[in-house]
Amino acid sequence: MNSILDEVLLKYQTLSKTEKKVADYVINNSQHMLNIHIKDLASRIDVSVATITRFCKKVGVSNFVEFKILLRDAVEQTVESDEVIDIAAQVYHSVIKSTHSIATMNDYERVSNWIQEANRIHIYGIGSSGLSAEELKIRLTRMGYSVDTHTDSHAMVINASILTKSDVVIAISSSGQTKEVIDSVHIAKSKGAKIVSITNFSETNLAHQSDAILYTTSIQHYQAKGFMNSQLSILICLDILSMMLLTDEQAHATYNQTLAKLEEYKKI
Repeated sequence: MNSILDEVLLKYQTLSKTEKKVADYVINNSQHMLNIHIKDLASRIDVSVATITRFCKKVGVSNFVEFKILLRDAVEQTVESDEVIDIAAQVYHSVIKSTHSIATMNDYERVSNWIQEANRIHIYGIGSSGLSAEELKIRLTRMGYSVDTHTDSHAMVINASILTKSDVVIAISSSGQTKEVIDSVHIAKSKGAKIVSITNFSETNLAHQSDAILYTTSIQHYQAKGFMNSQLSILICLDILSMMLLTDEQAHATYNQTLAKLEEYKKI
């Protein structure tokens, strides 16, 4: 079950500019929000009480009191530390926990079945997401699947234009707003390909065009602490998907075969 903080992150793109001010404050000050009055919060972040109420309804609760109750359940009581090692460990733990809370077995099972049945898998990603795309390609290739990775806008458009109903596209975009990926997915969908997105947010152009979504946790509120690994929650997602695919005997046997060949190669 999603925590209220997960819901805030998932719905972030649906919020207005002033509602995002509320979300940003909640995300960055969750432990100090538990006893605050709605009027004090409104004054502190320079928004109206009505804005806070609208924000609460957009993230699925009826009022600010209910929001604070759910927030209390979501806040993890951790000892603050100035040690960089401790801070990094806390961030990793929080991202793993949050990603776990928004992952659903049905979505991963459906995507796994599509990959197993596909004629070919095509992975789209730009920038850092392109690195995750290449990582997923290596994993799927070692299981015996036919995979292409496209990290250039022109290559994505060309590839999308020749897809069929037997193809699966996996689009990786944390924001769900990467234009090159969205444009290519639109073309791929018009050709009948199944669209899987790996993304942070539920209300984006990418999410709306997807047949299945594997949600990942946004790290934007950790970046203030200097955290730089924008792909952490995506890699967790890839780990879950990889483990599920390896439950297939043929895929697991092929994976072990590639491992054995690599070990032989190292000895040459």
